[in-house]
Amino acid sequence: MAQAMNLCGDETDAEDLVQEVILRFIQEFGKKEALPSVPSGEAWLVRTLSNLFFGQCRRLRTRVNGARDPALSEEARESAPAPAYEAITSEQFSEALASLSPKIRETFALREGGKKYEEIATLLGIPVGTVKKRLHDARTKLREYLQTFLLPGVP
Repeated sequence: MAQAMNLCGDETDAEDLVQEVILRFIQEFGKKEALPSVPSGEAWLVRTLSNLFFGQCRRLRTRVNGARDPALSEEARESAPAPAYEAITSEQFSEALASLSPKIRETFALREGGKKYEEIATLLGIPVGTVKKRLHDARTKLREYLQTFLLPGVP
């Protein structure tokens, strides 16, 4: 859930994303004799979560640019407000990441890679409180930087 929150920035969107990943996991591995090993299963979950998130981003970009997404019905296209984060392109996000200091960017990358605060602290040789502060700073700076790319009037 934490990784979904890091990507989405909104608890409701993160919960929806996690539910979709769980559904796909059940569809993929539900009828198999054995589940994948823990590292393989974690990698599959993280990859699927990221792919679903970026797929949502692409669909919003399609709608924002006035094109039609064939996966959406006419009614869904007209009535479904898209979360603001979906308007951000991967190039814009990469640009925002590059604007972070190397220490903050490294901490953020480890967290995005699924590491827990304690693991990051151990890897970097810093206190857990410093990890939390760096991640807070990273999210704040990314939000401020990416805000410039959002449509006018979008929070």
